[in-house]
Amino acid sequence: MGVIPVQQRDNVGTYKNLRSLFEKNITVNSISEVLDRCNVRDQALQIRNQMVLKDYDVIGVEENTIVIGYVLRDDLSDGTCKDYFRSFSPSELVSDSTPLLHTLYIFKNTERLFVIEGNRITKVVTLADLQKPPIRMLLFGVISLVEMHLYRIISKFFAEDSWKRHLSAKRIEQADELFLQRKSRNEAIQLSDCLQLCDKRDIVLSEQPLRELLGIESKSKGKDFFKKLETLRNNLAHSQDLNTQNSWNEMILLIEQTEKILEECEKI
Repeated sequence: MGVIPVQQRDNVGTYKNLRSLFEKNITVNSISEVLDRCNVRDQALQIRNQMVLKDYDVIGVEENTIVIGYVLRDDLSDGTCKDYFRSFSPSELVSDSTPLLHTLYIFKNTERLFVIEGNRITKVVTLADLQKPPIRMLLFGVISLVEMHLYRIISKFFAEDSWKRHLSAKRIEQADELFLQRKSRNEAIQLSDCLQLCDKRDIVLSEQPLRELLGIESKSKGKDFFKKLETLRNNLAHSQDLNTQNSWNEMILLIEQTEKILEECEKI
């Protein structure tokens, strides 16, 4: 049976504003660190020892007070820093106004980024910085937007709790229990407000027209996507390492897919 839109007030504009906040207003500066520097004539082994003490993997190299490149701790051995310095690649450089979400995507192709302020390279971001609170807030916010959109879509297409046909009796019972708890606190909510992300996923994926609207190829691929998204959300909620089971590239790809889902949600 096909889904039928229910006439109601929509909040797409509000969600777009929230998404814009995450995408544009939080910049790379929120996770960058000041780039420490050495001179091209400094002894490499001495700089290496200093980097070990400070737990630095990378340090800038300057000549005539201008940062001209960088060295990696593991490269340094006999000689001077000039023997080991690397020039900056364009793919490693970003403006200090680069949105944080955009920064995340750039890390698919590099292990570090250097931040330009004005006409000088002053800061650095490494993969370790992707564990910082601003990144966690960003990712949690993006996932929360997906959940908000799923709720909106369910409310829009399923009249009088007709979504129940896609859930087991146990899942409906759990939603009922939460509904009664919240209602006892005099919270003005609907039963669909008490659905968990996995419930919303199952409801939406069970309807082919909705899968097509969201650009999801199949029910199985949709479940795989949402399972990964739930795992990431749980890791974020419990302050777990974001890179424990999957590579950074897999996590970044997941967020790119999430952004595409959000774009489709906004069209509905």
